[in-house]
Amino acid sequence: MVQFALPRPVRALARRVRHRQMPVLWGTLRRTRPFSDYWGYERGLPVDRFYIESFLARFAKDIRGSVLEVQEADYTKRFGGPQVTASEVVDINPGNPEATIVADLVVPGSLPAERFDCVILTQTLQYVDDPASAVANLCTALTPGGTLLVTVPSVQRIDPDLATVDRWRFTPLGLEDLIRRSCPDGETEVTGYGNVLSITAFLMGLATDELRRRELEHHDPDFPLVACARVRRPT
Repeated sequence: MVQFALPRPVRALARRVRHRQMPVLWGTLRRTRPFSDYWGYERGLPVDRFYIESFLARFAKDIRGSVLEVQEADYTKRFGGPQVTASEVVDINPGNPEATIVADLVVPGSLPAERFDCVILTQTLQYVDDPASAVANLCTALTPGGTLLVTVPSVQRIDPDLATVDRWRFTPLGLEDLIRRSCPDGETEVTGYGNVLSITAFLMGLATDELRRRELEHHDPDFPLVACARVRRPT
């Protein structure tokens, strides 16, 4: 079991409010339930997505040629643009109309070998039962010189819709160890993003616009919210 995302109605809502300026209304944090059960999507852009999108923007030059993304090609289109010559979407669900490849990422050989110049894998590994096998399979699917861009949660609530398969959280060091075991020849760069304030806001279901930019852009290695890795397959 691998690819998962928010229910389509929530994702549609997120697209509508992504660029809306939201009020900075924290209220009181002395509460036992978050402001949002869906990571703040209905309030604006979730805090973790600010870091994920910052990471993808940093390495947008790698999103080129033939690109594979999980479940939908949103980030391929946004960050690859005209650099992308072929876009593929992988999903375990054959009912996904956007999927061009139906496959389980953890099954070796389920993806075509040396096909993709870039693979975008955001917030997926926490749901797979064998993350190492999934990463190894994805690295095999890269062309020589191709790049895997992967993001994982370091801190996150249990998925309200997928609690039975929401398995893992990763520190930056843990993600680096996983990748080095799965892609031992890959050139790997791992970065943690976030701080104690952004973690608090994210767990409470607040949105990006409810923090100041300088608060979001402060990165404390002791408090990563997400871990992101760029893995380049040798030529």
